[in-house]
Amino acid sequence: MTRYRNRLPIAALILASASVLAPARAAIAQGALQTRARETAPAPAADAAESALQPARSVLHQLVGRWRFAIWFAGNFDGPPDATGTRVVAALYDDLRLEWTETHDDSSHSQGVLGFDARVGRFYSSAVYSDGSGVQLLTGAPSSAEPLITFTPLPAPQPERRLMDSFTLTVIDPDHFTWVPLDRGWRAVFTREP
Repeated sequence: MTRYRNRLPIAALILASASVLAPARAAIAQGALQTRARETAPAPAADAAESALQPARSVLHQLVGRWRFAIWFAGNFDGPPDATGTRVVAALYDDLRLEWTETHDDSSHSQGVLGFDARVGRFYSSAVYSDGSGVQLLTGAPSSAEPLITFTPLPAPQPERRLMDSFTLTVIDPDHFTWVPLDRGWRAVFTREP
């Protein structure tokens, strides 16, 4: 009988510890499940970037080719273009990066890169013009409603220059797109050449 009395307090201690520790073990297990769920579930930013990936590919794919452009400055939107030229757009490394070269009919040249950064879900553009205006660095936010990208300069311009230094690229159809500053001081219309 003495042997059983000595075991009773040990058995009671084990049962008591199990009942006290059960909620803690359950909480730990639940935390582990939540941690595993967080590890396997994509982050909201990754979801947004992934959902923008296919539309970005589509826009960039449509821009590949040879284009004839015409530029009209404010006050001359219904007359003959003020400048014309040709732009050639080709894939740079993959379907998310393009390079372009441009020759104006007056012999000035431009070249640049246009792409989409899938990590942040934004477009980017850089351009250099032979007229000496320097490099243009832009970041672009895609529209979810239409094939339109609004580009703003890097670094952010002074407030009085924001409208003239920011642009929209709008794909109208597979054979036309526009490049227009937000201040509407001019517009460039690109038409695909055969």
